[in-house]
Amino acid sequence: MRRGLVLILLALAAIVAVPAAASAGTGDIQIAFSFNDGWFYPQGADVDFGFFCFSETVTIYSCEATQPRGSKLDTFHAGTHTITVTATDWPDFNETSVSQSYTVMDITKPHVVFRAPTADAIYDQGAFVTADYSCEDDDGGLGMLEDACVGLPIGMPLDTSHTGTFSFWVDAFDRALNHDAEVVHYTVVDRTPPAITITSPAAGATYTLGQSVTADFGCEDRDGSGVSTCKGSTGWGASLDTSSLGSRTFTVTATDRAGNTAKAQSAYSIVYDFSGFASPASAYPAATSVKAGENVPLKFTLHGDQGADVVAAAGWMPCGASDGPTTAQGTLAYNTSNDRYTYSAATSKSWAGSCRDFVLTLRDGTTHRARFTFTK
Repeated sequence: MRRGLVLILLALAAIVAVPAAASAGTGDIQIAFSFNDGWFYPQGADVDFGFFCFSETVTIYSCEATQPRGSKLDTFHAGTHTITVTATDWPDFNETSVSQSYTVMDITKPHVVFRAPTADAIYDQGAFVTADYSCEDDDGGLGMLEDACVGLPIGMPLDTSHTGTFSFWVDAFDRALNHDAEVVHYTVVDRTPPAITITSPAAGATYTLGQSVTADFGCEDRDGSGVSTCKGSTGWGASLDTSSLGSRTFTVTATDRAGNTAKAQSAYSIVYDFSGFASPASAYPAATSVKAGENVPLKFTLHGDQGADVVAAAGWMPCGASDGPTTAQGTLAYNTSNDRYTYSAATSKSWAGSCRDFVLTLRDGTTHRARFTFTK
């Protein structure tokens, strides 16, 4: 009998593919397991489960376990697992139960879930991006160790102040002290065009015909990729074109090393170098007294002979009037020796006792006034 029992146990050990079998029991029934109580298995190990019930004194009616014979032990979930085998004898149906445990070791490291930054993310320079991530243990693990997901504090801004590629690290530890250090890289790119400052010509500036004015401007790309080109329609330090009357637009174009382009413009105008009316006129709004009905000489210089068509319009209007002037009758002459224009404006005797403004509009669009009071 004992020899037959030994042969049966050896056959069972071969079937369940374990190096030895553990047996336990009380009374007349013995129960054998395919693993020793308290054994350890690495997570994910491939282990078959086997068991056997035997007795030399009683008849065994049934032998059942909490999981089927030939099934796989659960080595997916880390921790301690317990299996119970129950044998029932016959004819009294007495039960004998034996439980044994094994422990699955958590050898799988946790992992990091990156939400911001994500791998190979691209952000604009200066963008407001806050760190957002979590650490998770793989399915079947013991879970994360408390406060063991370590990186830039969640909610803190990422550094996007400079261009380039940056590394973002997070360390994670699970309850089995498995460690994982993960990194993602993000890139900060310069999408901001350079800043342009135009000092000369100033926006809305007025320069006189032939005046010497040099271009003055600058470009910068603060904390960006750097300025690649900075060009003006007139080169820096070169003379602006003031050789003819009219409006001008000065343009500066800048490009940074990231290919961002900016353009800035400054409008200016060129007018005659008019320095006011000479005597007998007074500086406006002071009034000069003249005799009504006599021509009034309006003398002025434009610093050189600018031609006979410098006057666009001339007129008279009552002092303080809101309506436009009425056309004046007069003639224009230029004296080369003293470089002076004289517009001889006719007046009416009926103006005696009144105040009138003489309004002169030059071809450059500027308007100049002189005030007169008229006597008999």
